Amino acid sequence: MPEEVVASYVEPLLGTRDRALLFQRWIASLHPRDLLAVESDLAALEVPTLVVWGTGDVFFRTTWAYWLRDLIPGAREVVEIRGGKLFFTDERSRELVTELRRFWAARS
Repeated sequence: MPEEVVASYVEPLLGTRDRALLFQRWIASLHPRDLLAVESDLAALEVPTLVVWGTGDVFFRTTWAYWLRDLIPGAREVVEIRGGKLFFTDERSRELVTELRRFWAARS
């Protein structure tokens, strides 16, 4: 990934010591119950939804993609980007765009 893209992600969070400490505190405060708080909203989401998931990320296991598909009424499929990691949307954008166009075309 180009250095300027990486910088655009991390500079707002880690650009100064104070920002880095705030970010560290925020990450440490995350708890699964906070993220699951939106579960009921997702369960009511009936719009067509495509779940696209990188399979190579150590933080976000692929099982979560299928959990989302099963939870969201408008979701019908999971597209796996083999080996895709956290920033696959930038690193593998062509694959993502191809899937998005296919998904949108099927619904127009």
